[in-house]
Amino acid sequence: MGVNGKIGEITVNEVQVIADVAHKPVIVTKNLLAGQGVLEAGCIIGKDLNTGDLVFYDPTAVDSTTGNPTQEPVGVLANLVDTDRQTLANIIVHGVVLKNALKVKAGTIDTAVLDALEAKTIWVI
Repeated sequence: MGVNGKIGEITVNEVQVIADVAHKPVIVTKNLLAGQGVLEAGCIIGKDLNTGDLVFYDPTAVDSTTGNPTQEPVGVLANLVDTDRQTLANIIVHGVVLKNALKVKAGTIDTAVLDALEAKTIWVI
């Protein structure tokens, strides 16, 4: 009698975020704010300037009184994280990333977002 050991299968479609260049990235592990759902590799991670929490970056988030941004980008998520189950995440804080892999919560990835990443020594190609 044969035994079939297959009990299930899973498919993971991981996106390449890190550019294949000689300059290797710096990746650090940080705690994200819980309850944001599944964040895919390539999500830009921002720091909420009011709470200090690390969140899925929203370039349209502004203070309703002053009009100043309430988030600033700090890095790019290196791999998928389900923040409902875990909050530790690998974040690229320095290096070269692929533009087609980047994601923001709202709005678009325009030159202002790219300039903000470059100011953090994250270059986009």
